[in-house]
Amino acid sequence: MGEHKNPYPGENNTGHFWDDENDLRELSNRPPRWYMWALYISVISVFIYALYYPTIPWFGDHNKGTANWTAINEMNDSVKQLEDYREHKFADQEKAIAESTLDDIVHDEELRNYAVKTAEVLFGDNCAACHGAGGQGNDGFPVLADDDWLFGGTLADISNSIINGRRGNMPARFLGITDAEADTLADYLMEVSRGETGSAQGKAIYLSKGCVGCHGPQMKGKTFMGSANLSDGIFRFKADDQKASLVRTIIHGVNQAHDPNTQDAVMPAFGNSQVIDANQIKKLTVYVHQLGGGVAPKPKAIPIPEGLKPVEANGKGFDAVLKAAETNHKKALEASMAWRDTGKMIKEAKKLHKAGKVDVATALAKQANTQAVNALNQAQKASTAGPRF
Repeated sequence: MGEHKNPYPGENNTGHFWDDENDLRELSNRPPRWYMWALYISVISVFIYALYYPTIPWFGDHNKGTANWTAINEMNDSVKQLEDYREHKFADQEKAIAESTLDDIVHDEELRNYAVKTAEVLFGDNCAACHGAGGQGNDGFPVLADDDWLFGGTLADISNSIINGRRGNMPARFLGITDAEADTLADYLMEVSRGETGSAQGKAIYLSKGCVGCHGPQMKGKTFMGSANLSDGIFRFKADDQKASLVRTIIHGVNQAHDPNTQDAVMPAFGNSQVIDANQIKKLTVYVHQLGGGVAPKPKAIPIPEGLKPVEANGKGFDAVLKAAETNHKKALEASMAWRDTGKMIKEAKKLHKAGKVDVATALAKQANTQAVNALNQAQKASTAGPRF
């Protein structure tokens, strides 16, 4: 900054110079008019904004604003718009889900894919905290992606679990099992889970202390009781020290309110929770079933074409049986699946009947009818052969 006298006294500068040549100096001019107007408008806008939107504390509470706007209301409006859009866009699929059985949904590829995709968020919101984002199971909670099920892995079982919830139960120190016996039994269970035979002493404790009553002689568990399969190495309460976890379960039980060290195993019931509706429960059921371990449903029954559907004889007499044989043989011929000698047997039966040999003729007509029905059954399988779900 220069230290000499201001060489430009009438220039309206501040006397502040930035170089020795006095070329760079600080002036004291008024800001441009557009800048001042922008400043005034900004100040006024602050007051308008404070009156229109919720802002600073105002007589004990914040100013609500004349617009009656809140971020929560805006979010709710946005969610409502999204829900209305989805309801309109997927109305047909949602109606199909509501009107279809679980088996029908799984057998229908398009409907199954829709259920799985739309249930992914439902699973994340309601199930992933316990069972993991992919059904892999968090510590202390069951895996849903394998084929090891406490209460069954059919569509009906899974739906029942979601609707009614599940509550495990195992008594603590059943039949007075001691600490030493619990330790030996835990060793035995670990050995069996590794595919080994296990100690005779451990097996004796398993049988004598009542474990066999719930888990079965083969240690496979019973789904109607929710008792675990102890032979496959998949543990309900998995832990870094698995033996210690087993000992704890044996000694303190499961869901025993009187014991503070008991294992907890409770799944909430969503059926009456109003958290998810009936359609969402169906979609969640299909989603869990499709994670990989669900029991495959029975193949969907394929209706028999009218032309391949056998007719039944209206009676046991010759005329009734012969009429059925001729009708079924004609259908088999039309399907190009008739047996060669069926027609011959029908002609021979007519000759025998004409000759008065009614019983022999009736028996032969029955045999011809059986062949014709078998041919139609073959035609059904041939017309429906192919990949199945």
